[in-house]
Amino acid sequence: MGLQDFFDYDGTATGEDELDFLRAFDEPQWNALLAYTTTERFEVGQVVMAQGSMERALYIVGDGELEVLVGSGAKRQRIARCDRGDVVGEQVFLDGKPRSAEVRALRDTHVVKLGIESFESFAAQYPDLARVFLFDLARIVSLRLRETTALLIARR
Repeated sequence: MGLQDFFDYDGTATGEDELDFLRAFDEPQWNALLAYTTTERFEVGQVVMAQGSMERALYIVGDGELEVLVGSGAKRQRIARCDRGDVVGEQVFLDGKPRSAEVRALRDTHVVKLGIESFESFAAQYPDLARVFLFDLARIVSLRLRETTALLIARR
């Protein structure tokens, strides 16, 4: 699987596609960003990110499926599933605090990983693309916060 195949969106973002990260990037823009990333492969059940870890990196799902888990023991629960085009790990990437969840592969999965230092290099070289990147990351965080707020209200 080539990196150019990771983000082949059709441009129609509705419903689940609303959380597709950087769906407006064209191929040259993706290529610019991907030059600062690494590609990783995770097998079914493998932990992508451990709860509590401090690695300041985010992951964009290329092919496969991940699950996001919180809690431990009997209180452990899945709070989200992520597939092609989704971003995970954005909180520690932005705030530098420990990861609030564990992310594990539900299927064999390829991801693109971007660390904060690599992002800073990308931003120095491509400030306009970095601005778009950050605004789109903020959009994803905002949508997730809205979903969480709606769940809290529904539980009352």
